[in-house]
Amino acid sequence: MNTPYTLRKMAEVIDLNGLHRGDQFAAPGILPRLDISALAYVLAERLTPDRYPREFFTDECASLRLIEASAGAMTAIRALSDALDSEPCETEIAPGHSVPDYIEHVSNWAATPGLFSTTPPSNSEVIGRILRAAEKTRQDAPRIASNGRPGFTDAYGFCLTCRGHGALTTDGEEIPREELSPRRQQGYDLGHRFYRNTSKPCPDCDGQDRATDAAVSAYEASL
Repeated sequence: MNTPYTLRKMAEVIDLNGLHRGDQFAAPGILPRLDISALAYVLAERLTPDRYPREFFTDECASLRLIEASAGAMTAIRALSDALDSEPCETEIAPGHSVPDYIEHVSNWAATPGLFSTTPPSNSEVIGRILRAAEKTRQDAPRIASNGRPGFTDAYGFCLTCRGHGALTTDGEEIPREELSPRRQQGYDLGHRFYRNTSKPCPDCDGQDRATDAAVSAYEASL
């Protein structure tokens, strides 16, 4: 599912079912209402309501790990983050090394009152910003396709082809697990990886949106 389509579907769901802005990432119901980042996840992963992760209702930390592990969700969330007026906060993953926290940026924007406001953005405001992000992503696609290097990472460390993460590296060296923050250690244990450098080939695809043999073997070995 491509990013503009995911964003437009997010806008449609919010228009029909609203947005969860409370504790956890979802609220129970006949049709559960989702936090904006959780909504990006279920649409990117093509999940029906009966397959929504239980963690969304009970465990925020586990929910974060699930969302972070979805390349499709993170690409949509980052596109929306880029369309906001504020900048994302940085999360330290190792001493002296931080990365933007896009989930926190987007979810907090949708759920908390802005400056000089007493209420969070309305559903209409959220939908408008999502559609703006979708259109910008659609317009940027030809330029990225012509300028991008298949199988390589962009300035944010995402693979230009599969939008996934590469290996945990800094200056070509993998960051030891014990040097990561507790949250990133949990993601590491789930196989969540990303690049610090922007000129390394992606280890998870061959530049044509197909998993490499090494990635397949590593996944099978983890089962």
